[in-house]
Amino acid sequence: MEYCDPCGRYFGSEDALDQHLRTSSNHGYCSRCNRVFNSQSSRRQHIETSSRHNICIRCPNGEDFRTKDELDRHAETAHYACNACDREFRGADGLWKHDESVHNMCRECKQYFQSPSNLKNHQKTHAEKTITCPGCNNLFGSESAMVLHLEAGGCGSGVDEEDISDLAFECYQASKYTTGDGSDYDFECPTCETPFAFISGLLQHVESDACEEELVNGPLGRFLRFLRTRV
Repeated sequence: MEYCDPCGRYFGSEDALDQHLRTSSNHGYCSRCNRVFNSQSSRRQHIETSSRHNICIRCPNGEDFRTKDELDRHAETAHYACNACDREFRGADGLWKHDESVHNMCRECKQYFQSPSNLKNHQKTHAEKTITCPGCNNLFGSESAMVLHLEAGGCGSGVDEEDISDLAFECYQASKYTTGDGSDYDFECPTCETPFAFISGLLQHVESDACEEELVNGPLGRFLRFLRTRV
């Protein structure tokens, strides 16, 4: 005979006792952990403290999730909640705008970035490609990407980094964006004087709005127009 001490009852077999423990309201059974507790309060305490249970405090019925990641996804999709800030929004659009402005999230691919400038650089990968390479007519999403393509030697024109650097120094605007100090950094931003080893890096810096240097009507824009006449 098997005996249930809290209930003071005997059962004819171990299976019968096990069935009683799982179904009786006098006991608490956790199906996820396959554990029986002496009382419902003990079961509730287990669920509140166990890492195998992740309760949504926003749901009226306290929906239980297996992992923290599942709970976080539920909070975002069902409650439009920012888990990092512990804030709820009225809809998905409100949460997206918050993530974009506060957490530098890309709406296209849901990646997060450390700074607004890093986000802006990343967003160019989703941009429509409208910049034509003067050497092969391939299309790019930005001027810096096009020049990097030329520097890498991937253009059918045969132009490489050395050719692009030479052209950058030949341009009549060169004195405004080159260092001329013999260092490893031949180029610098005309506005903030940040140094760069490659002209493509300088162009990307200006495109990112990291400083107030203007691309289209500034010396770098004139270099790009010069480049297109020589490649």
